[in-house]
Amino acid sequence: MDIDRNIRTIQLANDSIEVIIDNSADTIVISTDFTPNEKSFYQDIGSEYRTRLKKTVNIIQKCFQILKNGGLLFVYGLPRFLPYFGVFLDALQNKKSKMMFKYWIALDIDSRPPNETFPPAHTGLLMYLKSHKTKTPSPFHLNTKQVRIPYQECRACGQITKDWGGKKHLLNPLGATISDVWSDLPKTFRETNVIPDFVLNRIYDLVKKPPFSFIHIIEPQTMKPTVQHSTPPLAKTTEVPQRNEDNLQKLPVDEILLVDAIEYMKTIATEYPEGIFDLVFADPPYNLEKDYGEYEDLQSDQRYLAWCEDWLESMCKIIRPGGALMILNLPKWCIHHAAFLNELDDMIFRHWIVWDALSEPAGKIMPAHYALLYYTKKDGAITFNSPSPKDSDMLGPIDAPYYCLRSKCVKKRKANGKDDKTDLNDFWWDIHRIKHKRDRDLHPCQLPIKLMKRIIKLTTNPNDIVFDPFCGAGTTAIVAKMFKRHFITTDIDEKYVKIAMRNLKMLHPTLKGDYLIVRNSVTRSRKPAVPRKEIEIDYINLCKKEESVLSVEEVETIDYQLADRIRRYYPNFKNLRKIAQRRLDW
Repeated sequence: MDIDRNIRTIQLANDSIEVIIDNSADTIVISTDFTPNEKSFYQDIGSEYRTRLKKTVNIIQKCFQILKNGGLLFVYGLPRFLPYFGVFLDALQNKKSKMMFKYWIALDIDSRPPNETFPPAHTGLLMYLKSHKTKTPSPFHLNTKQVRIPYQECRACGQITKDWGGKKHLLNPLGATISDVWSDLPKTFRETNVIPDFVLNRIYDLVKKPPFSFIHIIEPQTMKPTVQHSTPPLAKTTEVPQRNEDNLQKLPVDEILLVDAIEYMKTIATEYPEGIFDLVFADPPYNLEKDYGEYEDLQSDQRYLAWCEDWLESMCKIIRPGGALMILNLPKWCIHHAAFLNELDDMIFRHWIVWDALSEPAGKIMPAHYALLYYTKKDGAITFNSPSPKDSDMLGPIDAPYYCLRSKCVKKRKANGKDDKTDLNDFWWDIHRIKHKRDRDLHPCQLPIKLMKRIIKLTTNPNDIVFDPFCGAGTTAIVAKMFKRHFITTDIDEKYVKIAMRNLKMLHPTLKGDYLIVRNSVTRSRKPAVPRKEIEIDYINLCKKEESVLSVEEVETIDYQLADRIRRYYPNFKNLRKIAQRRLDW
């Protein structure tokens, strides 16, 4: 470890944290008790595990007392166990202070081979803030202006691998802003519960503000690591038990239903007590004040989570034994979803999949991490389709991460034989959010087709049945039909049911027997007489010259023509001022 980093390390096997003074630490990192090979264990969380988790909870409780207000707590551990600690932290408070969730940082640092599914690369790092109990959280310090990730150039075309949508001229020359997905670090076969030095050093560099107190607490490893360097085969595609065809005919398969999802699932659970669906997928409202029509996406945390637990429990009941459950949500909520599902006797945790969706380079830490929870139901053979060269863009091996995803580059490099591959693991960085208006409907959180293709093709076979309680724009139904799966989707909002039905009609059969989506063309608005890029460069250069972030009125006194161009062609000037402020801070 670098000598300029003043890190106090406490090995709980030999040392005690009781001697540390309360309200004295600025940052605490806990390396929790686990072994990396537990990523491949699928047994219940029994009494042995609960005892271990409780010991860690007691350590977290003491760390809450040690931290100053405005201090940060990082908890390093397995995605399988971290939700327990997150739920505890969300409720942790005293008369003056409380803990607040900031990030689940996903670490792609484990080169572990695949087990029954794909390689479990993901190790998690919770980040919580100790804050005064006021409406305004206590401020905290991060050196995100100095600690940055170097831009990576595509080995084929030479451009930056991440495409910022034509905003290259606004990028910080020092590197990209750190996001909550750390995929740039070394990958090794992890055999210990101790956070790697290269992760610990990055945390230290992010939070340091001399003088300050930085403590690393290491729990002793209870279980002995089982070294596994060989690569076991992936699970084969399995045949599910034959369904009763009479019962199956009662289901309204291949339909989009205007019903309340929870009430409908309770009816299905009564009619099919053993479960009937091969895959149940949910992308619920995120409780972020978005306009979902009939559903009011602005509830208190407790009301929102209680509602989530209602539909989660119903979803688990209607899955066949061995069937798959996939839940997409923000990490803040998936912590609670996972903790709830882990307590159910018939659900088995498989992966916390990290959808690393491309974000714009703005903010302290870019929120790029969407969580996709993957569970299977007990007492049945799972379906997990092995990688195939014919379907490499979906199931792997996928294109190597040192290539960019620009379609022009992909086509050219593959024609020239540049086609290096890597195994698909639980970090999905190769699927972007929807950008083009042509592909987007009037829904605030529409999913890309490619994401649903991967989910459905990984966990189901032709003629299987997929259920989605939050239909939205109908992406699940579209993909299921494209790949000859049956589907039932529901939505409470008539507007979205109509949108989904309209989108289904865009599927047209081809001569090969599959389907092609034919979308209507979108008329592009005429480009302004003055390109925005030109305005941005001129405005930023003027602010640098004046050493101040200028208002339009101030610009007018210096450069009347630039002020006129801003008023006429740059409606989002507030955002441009933020960009200029960041430039002045470099």
